This record gives sequence, C-alpha cells and structure tokens, in this order.
Amino acid sequence: MIVYCDTSFLVSYLNEEDANHAVARAMVSRFDRQDFIVCEAHLLELPAAVRAAVHRDRDPIPEHVARRVINRFDRAVTSKLFQRKSLDMADSVNMARSLGDAHGWAKRHTSFDLWHLGAAWSLSAGAFLTFDQRQREVANLLGMG
Repeated sequence: MIVYCDTSFLVSYLNEEDANHAVARAMVSRFDRQDFIVCEAHLLELPAAVRAAVHRDRDPIPEHVARRVINRFDRAVTSKLFQRKSLDMADSVNMARSLGDAHGWAKRHTSFDLWHLGAAWSLSAGAFLTFDQRQREVANLLGMG
C-alpha cells in the first residue's frame, strides 16, 4: 500500500522535540517502510515550511532544530527511506482544484493542503497520514483513511 504523509506530519515524525512525534512514530510503525512516498510537493514545501516555522511568533522552531529536520528529510529521501515518485502535475493540480471547489467553501484548505490531497490521489495512495482534521476528512472521502 502506498502511504502519503502531509508535510506537517513529516515534520512531527522527523523532529523528536515535536508534540506529535511519538504519535507520528506509532502511526508510521503500522506500515511497511517501503510504502512511504514523497513527491515534488514535499520537496518544495517541507524545507520552506520548516524555515518559515523558525519565524513564527508563537512556538517557533529553533533554527538548529529546523536545519536538523530538513537534513533528516533529505537523508530519508536520498537513502530511499521515503520512495520518491514523480507526480503528474496536471493530474494532481486538477484534482486539487476539484477538491477545493468541493470542500473549500465549507472549510479552510490551503493550496498545499489541497495539492497534497490531489498528489496522494494521483499517486494512488491507500493511506494519508496527517494531523490536520480537515485534510483527514477529505482523505477519508477519497478512500485514503
């Protein structure tokens, strides 16, 4: 089964100081490690989101921790702990737009929230790991619960 994680889930998984770290590790242990994938959405968003978290007004991530998280992510991709899959950009963006039209009027979804869901769908993910309840609801509707 293909397992797709959103960026915030990966940050929790890769950062032992994160409040959701233990839960993320437990969730990952339910799956075969070879099933975890990353795509262009992760490669772009994860480093940018972690760097942005250094500048948050509330609970910023210390820069040395942010650098460690990005380094761990890059090593996980390089060592194939996370399998890199090429994303059909048109397919994933079209699905993200469709999901935004269907769900974005009732609840707030960011562009990357929708793109991760569209990417997971495009890559035929069977599981979508996130701590975001709004994303989880849509993933469940798409059969990735």
